[in-house]
Amino acid sequence: MVARNGCVATVGTATDQTGNYDELRIRCPRPERMAQWFSGVDNLTQNVSLDRVPENESDDTDIPLPAAELVTANGVVFRVKQASDASRLVGEVRSLAAELAASEMPQPGPASPGGWQMLRVSGPAHVYLGGAPTTGVLEARVSTTGQYLCEFNTNTKEGPLHATKSGWLSAPTASKAIDEVLATFQAMPSGERNQATFAAAITSDGEQRANSASTAAVFEKFAEVQDALGDACLPELEAPKDGGSL
Repeated sequence: MVARNGCVATVGTATDQTGNYDELRIRCPRPERMAQWFSGVDNLTQNVSLDRVPENESDDTDIPLPAAELVTANGVVFRVKQASDASRLVGEVRSLAAELAASEMPQPGPASPGGWQMLRVSGPAHVYLGGAPTTGVLEARVSTTGQYLCEFNTNTKEGPLHATKSGWLSAPTASKAIDEVLATFQAMPSGERNQATFAAAITSDGEQRANSASTAAVFEKFAEVQDALGDACLPELEAPKDGGSL
């Protein structure tokens, strides 16, 4: 699903060394990129034949594939009649999703007033999915460029789930948020073993991980900026326990 002035959401399955898992990916490009993409799609759909979808149509209705639907501003849904037209629209969505996926990993940006370039946190987190409490692992990165990426891995009653959200804040907002979150940052002593639960600050000198006490403080502050990130970034991080290990 692609929303004008919004995000690209894809749902599917994938496989890794542990087996199959479900994927929910939400990517929110810069508004100008989405406007450019929709300009092309608007031209593509000008002469496409459409059927209005009945309001009482069940979500379980079998629809021949490939399929594509267009939704108007007031919520009326139209289905593309010709399979060839639907295939072209599906191809446009896949191309956009692939383009965004290739560049969604944040890179360190210019130094903030506090000297930070990027924030990274990782640890156990919990959230309600489908009305059921779910526990998993959240990893999030926020750069002073404004780019962010959150990844949440969990298990639901349907099986493993990998949910991600990537997008952009304004650079000044991101820079200010990073400085606030890292206000009490204290580096982990040299020689201390890295833990799976951690908070890290990236500067021109590289990545520094926080000690256990300031990791808990960073997690608490990070919770205050999560609403601005949304979706996969909403799981609540748990403060480190027993020295920060999972």
